[in-house]
Amino acid sequence: MAKQSNPSTHLSGKHFWHPKYWGIWLGVGLLRVFSWLPFAAKFRVGKQLGRAMYWLAPKRRKIAAANLEIAFPEKSVGERQQLLKKHFESIGMGFAEMALIWHGDHKHHHGKAFERTLVTYRGEQNLQNALNANQGVLILAPHFTTLEVTGLFISFLTNYHAVYRPHDNPFMDYLIAKGRSIRFDNGEQVQPVANNNTRLMLKMLKSGGAMTFLPDQKYRAKGSVMVPLFGKEAPSNPATTKISKLTGCAVVPTFTRRIESEQGIRYEVEFLPALEHFPTEDDQDTLRLHHLYETAIRQAPEQYLWVHNRWNLKF
Repeated sequence: MAKQSNPSTHLSGKHFWHPKYWGIWLGVGLLRVFSWLPFAAKFRVGKQLGRAMYWLAPKRRKIAAANLEIAFPEKSVGERQQLLKKHFESIGMGFAEMALIWHGDHKHHHGKAFERTLVTYRGEQNLQNALNANQGVLILAPHFTTLEVTGLFISFLTNYHAVYRPHDNPFMDYLIAKGRSIRFDNGEQVQPVANNNTRLMLKMLKSGGAMTFLPDQKYRAKGSVMVPLFGKEAPSNPATTKISKLTGCAVVPTFTRRIESEQGIRYEVEFLPALEHFPTEDDQDTLRLHHLYETAIRQAPEQYLWVHNRWNLKF
């Protein structure tokens, strides 16, 4: 697997002691404290945090409510309201998962990390078949609230690079890149790839590497296509088709679900078979992907990231 150089990860925290970063440092400290809680307690506190966010983030609550009305018109107002509250709880649990990713057991011994016991894989052979073809694998992982743990669970199966959108704030960019870097027991560290580094992304795939990609959010840049999602046209990113055309890589849709039970929190990661007869045309391919996302979202609707203004609604 090719390594890549990311300027953000060459920095250290001491580069960001200026007072303008102190608010972020407070968040970093709270996340560290969060990580010290027992595993089950992390998620109980995370749920409470999500319930507080429901009241403290009225704009995001309004966006999520509007999105849920578009996606689930068949549900009653009361049902959507309950789903909205569960969604914010799921977001809060996502912060518990972020603490796990940044400070978890895998940071010390990836090969035998505690987090390996938390996940069950479905369709693992689908991923393995794509990897064995040695043509490059684009692992599509849409924006669910389980996004942070998805990358960790994939790293237990294969060496890969995560694609991420660089943050405008250099300290946040440094933290995101550092948090999503994976250090293996042999000392190798695999760093995330900025989504504006197209040349490196294509190079990695052409060399037979694997890469996670998040293609499902609102996209208004040049080349955007309007494609229905839950029956309503949405500005969408056709990059999956373009990358596949340029590299010949396999495209493997991947979905992670958080499962709550009396035994505690567990996860299921599902790998669908690599898409056949793909790519074709931007609109057709994107619509095909949207249908896959819709199916996965309906299985755990509270876990999709509804606070994002996916349909570019006016408020």
